[in-house]
Amino acid sequence: MAEPSEANPAPATFDAEYAIESALTCPHCKESIAALQVLRLVRTRVNFISMLPRRGYVIVCPACHKILSAALGGITSVV
Repeated sequence: MAEPSEANPAPATFDAEYAIESALTCPHCKESIAALQVLRLVRTRVNFISMLPRRGYVIVCPACHKILSAALGGITSVV
């Protein structure tokens, strides 16, 4: 297996995977996708008083790992 590099990044680890009812095409890589992967964001440092939440989520394509525009009901809350 090749070492991770800028041209060949390491595979992303994800916190959850959600199946979707109908396959979609990724707008970035044009691959057909039947599931979405969810990564959790945790704020680690800020140099000012922030009103933004301390946690968040990013939904990515499982083929190319680029961020997709989507929302998951019930998990987006301000902490």
